Amino acid sequence: MKQDTWQGALPEGGPPPLLRTSRFPSKRTAMDIETRNVWLRLKFSVGIFILVLIVGTFGFWFLEDNVKTLLDSFFFTLVTVTTIGYGNITPQTLAGKFLDIGVILSGVGAALVAVQTLFEVVIKKKIREVLKLPQGAVDMKNHFIVCGYGKVGKALGRSLLQKDLPYVVIEMDSSKVKGMVEDTIPVIEGDARKEQVLERAGVLKAKYLLASLDDAANVFVTLTAKMLNPSLKVICKIEDHTNEAKLKKAGADETISCHDMGARMMIEVAQT
Repeated sequence: MKQDTWQGALPEGGPPPLLRTSRFPSKRTAMDIETRNVWLRLKFSVGIFILVLIVGTFGFWFLEDNVKTLLDSFFFTLVTVTTIGYGNITPQTLAGKFLDIGVILSGVGAALVAVQTLFEVVIKKKIREVLKLPQGAVDMKNHFIVCGYGKVGKALGRSLLQKDLPYVVIEMDSSKVKGMVEDTIPVIEGDARKEQVLERAGVLKAKYLLASLDDAANVFVTLTAKMLNPSLKVICKIEDHTNEAKLKKAGADETISCHDMGARMMIEVAQT
């Protein structure tokens, strides 16, 4: 996630300076890009197939004397492309034979790509329904929302899973989301700073939000989450102690420095 920078001290009684900047980097999800590519492939293959039918129809009608009408030529082109080949019309000229070869290769290829793409669309739709891929919304309540799937986010996910506690992760990195889906980790793909993404993660019914992003992003996440659900308990990872007041001002209930906590635990273990 792109890091924001603090733009100054927090004015008394006012929002954190970062909150004055509402422009987020636009980012299409992997699923959006994949869907667009599938439909482009389908349109391209169907277009090629139609073009082959048109070229074949007029080509055979022009080149072959035994093809008397455009309807006969279209019929011959169609049975050639579909590899049915009744045999009642066959190309007699050399040019017609080359055209026939081109119609078979390009037409059959385009038809196969179109059928494969349609099959892929249907299968992926079924898979999304079964796996509940990250473009939908969760149906949970009293659950944990983990924002970010970095080192801390992964540790949070493992702990919640071990304790059998309901949770969902919000992650905007498409490559991470793909791996999480394969590992059957409940995930919503998107920017956790945005209202609609938090709503898809069930923020209105959630009990806890664990923000494991950078300090700047955690301010936005906290403010937005608290605005949507004031009773939500928000616990933020903090990287710089000077930002603790800003996170508290945004509505964070608790802030935790993972580095400090780890250091204390190491010292305690060393002293036992």
